[in-house]
Amino acid sequence: MRSILSLAIKDIRLLSRDRMALFFIIAFPVIMGVFFGMIGMGFSSGSPSSGIPVGIVDLDDSDNSRRLVERLSANEAIEVRLADLEEARRLVLKGNLVAYIEIPAGWGATAGLFWTESLPLKLGADPSRGAEAGMVGGYMMQASGELLQDRFADAAGMRDEARRFTEGVQSDESMAPTERVIVAALMGAVDMFLGSLEQFNQEMDSQAGGSEPSGKGPRMELVKIERVDVTVPPNLHDELVAKLRSPYDISFPAAIMWGVMGTVAGFAISLVRERTGGTMLRLHVAPITRTHVLAGKALACFLSVAGVITFMMILGKILGIQLARPGLLAPAVFCIAVCFVGLMMLMSVIGKTESAVGGAGWAIIVVMCMFGGGMMPLAFMPRFMQTMSHFSPVKWGILALEGAVWRGFTTTEMLQPCGVLLGIGVAAFASGAVIFSRQEA
Repeated sequence: MRSILSLAIKDIRLLSRDRMALFFIIAFPVIMGVFFGMIGMGFSSGSPSSGIPVGIVDLDDSDNSRRLVERLSANEAIEVRLADLEEARRLVLKGNLVAYIEIPAGWGATAGLFWTESLPLKLGADPSRGAEAGMVGGYMMQASGELLQDRFADAAGMRDEARRFTEGVQSDESMAPTERVIVAALMGAVDMFLGSLEQFNQEMDSQAGGSEPSGKGPRMELVKIERVDVTVPPNLHDELVAKLRSPYDISFPAAIMWGVMGTVAGFAISLVRERTGGTMLRLHVAPITRTHVLAGKALACFLSVAGVITFMMILGKILGIQLARPGLLAPAVFCIAVCFVGLMMLMSVIGKTESAVGGAGWAIIVVMCMFGGGMMPLAFMPRFMQTMSHFSPVKWGILALEGAVWRGFTTTEMLQPCGVLLGIGVAAFASGAVIFSRQEA
């Protein structure tokens, strides 16, 4: 046992003298954890910190056009910027704005009046940003519908507009007499409808106490649509989001796994370096066995992985991450360390030179992190990548850490990620040890 401990201390000392290795083991994960945590702050409320930048060119400057601008400004999905027409076009061409909305002069006089043709709103956009422009068009439809509802709430004003339109039709000599009769009959029905609506609004105001007009007519909303993801159990997303206290709860488990993978790569390369540099040959003639050498290397890697996780957890705690189940953190750290010690052993035998092991090892690391949630949270990945993530030990390592940090796993729920990690670690170490023994034979 003393010889194994001595070999482990030797490996840890050598690792501590390699500044580049220390950067990827400690500094790089810290940078990633803090950086992605700061990005996540913009989404902590469940919506982006800034919306789609859209210019508004109000050439009408009427009450209705100002109401439309207010409706658009209230939409958190877009960021409204008032501008003149030439400036708006220039900003769209430069890419500073996704699109601009031009409200033509005279638009407000007929906006929302279904019995007459109103002037169109103009949407100027770069064709290369068609998807975003389409979203802006949808928001324009939403705001216009809300404006229509506001106009129906003012039934008296609508009746005045309808009567003026009827008077204009009756004095229009270009229309045939039969057409004027039909339009007059239609507008008479509209006037009766608006009169009933006006009476309804007055009754609602009197029931409210009569102190202030309610301004609330019957809602003109044709249908309200709420999108439901059938692949997610009801309320599961809300329950998970409610458990999050800080964006670092999400970013630090992934950053920790980058530190673990950096440690694994460092020890895998060091094992190859000892073989090619003659150190392994000198150890063979010493009064120790090959088992002692591998055990010493495994112990050093295990302690280093545990140390990296501990350091990152302390730093994350300072930054505000929670620890929902502190009693489950130790088992999670143990299983992660066992798993990646086994992967270190397997990675060390995939090549015979440092460059081969280093290149192939980091390629494997990047792929495991890419599919395992080390680069992007699994919730934002396509469905096929979420399925493939089951084969990545990084996914199970992150899940084990999250279970202790913010998911609040029970002991039973923690068994799955920990069991997978232990199984991968034992199988990988055994395979690597067998291949190592054959290469040394």
